[in-house]
Amino acid sequence: MKNSTKIYIIGCGNELAGDDGIGIAVVRKLVVGNTLPGDVEIIEAGIPGLSLVEMMLGADKVILVDSFLGGAAPGTVRRFLEEELPKPGYNAGQSHGIGLREALSFARGVMPANFPEEVVVVGVEIERPQRWVQGLSPAVEAAVERAVQMVGEQLNKWQ
Repeated sequence: MKNSTKIYIIGCGNELAGDDGIGIAVVRKLVVGNTLPGDVEIIEAGIPGLSLVEMMLGADKVILVDSFLGGAAPGTVRRFLEEELPKPGYNAGQSHGIGLREALSFARGVMPANFPEEVVVVGVEIERPQRWVQGLSPAVEAAVERAVQMVGEQLNKWQ
């Protein structure tokens, strides 16, 4: 990773929708650990929809942390390269107003020169978002450390 490489770690999710808040929990854990290089910026995105695209501008590389619904056991943590993201119809990111694959494709088409060269997603499987429920289920809470570790592994790959 060059000294001039700017990396954003963006946590997505709704803390009032149970396990959907996993992305926020992971980036907060990263802040508490405070072992990140100086060229890494952490962003709590909440439920960004298409504004996620704007949040990524200015970064060379981005790690997104979010929940996903893929049929695996809740708490399963997966890493997706941008080209590995599920195609439309898969529920990853749908609770945020637009599918992640669609948002990234839109950004690459509209502003390719200003968009990060690489986007990696760390996704944590949830059962389903729940309304007006604060806190993570035990299975998803147990996945926070693994997701933090996976973010660290990705940062190391970029070094």
